[in-house]
Amino acid sequence: MDPLHDIQILQLRLIESASVSESCATDLLGILRKLTITEAKNVVDIIGLLQNEAERLRELSKALTARGYAMLDC
Repeated sequence: MDPLHDIQILQLRLIESASVSESCATDLLGILRKLTITEAKNVVDIIGLLQNEAERLRELSKALTARGYAMLDC
């Protein structure tokens, strides 16, 4: 398979995963209004973790793409 195509497929998968994480975080925010303060704090902490993971996935996607393009130039 074409290396550029492989890179693009990996990048797409990583972006999709980040989007799912962000979507879950948004859904959880809607639920917060129904929770006690302690439960809401726990959910906020989980949301923070999901958002951090989404950002890590974006950075990984960028790194993989840059690395893949650099390999194509060789």
